[in-house]
Amino acid sequence: PKNVVSGSGDKRCRPEINTLLCGDPSTAKSQFLSYVYKLAPRGIYTSGKGSTAVGLTASINKDPATGDLVLQSGALVLADRGVCCIDEFDKMEEADR
Repeated sequence: PKNVVSGSGDKRCRPEINTLLCGDPSTAKSQFLSYVYKLAPRGIYTSGKGSTAVGLTASINKDPATGDLVLQSGALVLADRGVCCIDEFDKMEEADR
């Protein structure tokens, strides 16, 4: 949280907004997330089925051309100060949540 100075004194506010979208099956939640990610200037869309904790943050891989180790950014890093839409979060492995 950061402090915001106003006329009535200091106030604390969170610079990030986190939203959880829940609903019944077949109520267009995935379509809504797809629209939001396309609309946002810095949006990333990923599915919980194929995501891991490493895939959401960052991973170290070996470059096949040079053999050097490279850091590959995950969905949350790429969506910094933007929107990261994670669909089907319940399908993610328990350890990766």
